Amino acid sequence: MCPLHIEYICRHCRQKVGEVRRPDWSLADAEARLGVSEWTEAERLDSIRMNPSGTMQVYTVCDYCHHAAKENPELLVEGKLLQ
Repeated sequence: MCPLHIEYICRHCRQKVGEVRRPDWSLADAEARLGVSEWTEAERLDSIRMNPSGTMQVYTVCDYCHHAAKENPELLVEGKLLQ
């Protein structure tokens, strides 16, 4: 079994928010334990990518971008949260 590596990346600023390394988990284990199995297909397609090295990348929103969007919601409509 290959070691499972998951990176959480902000969908706006592309900074790494966190990561999980679990050599004892399969992909199915990760999906079940992290709640991904509860997501819709559209949510999965929008938020999860596998990179060429086999790392699962889950796109989320970091605290900085969350607060920026909360304070300036018009930036989300304009499509440019960070400039």
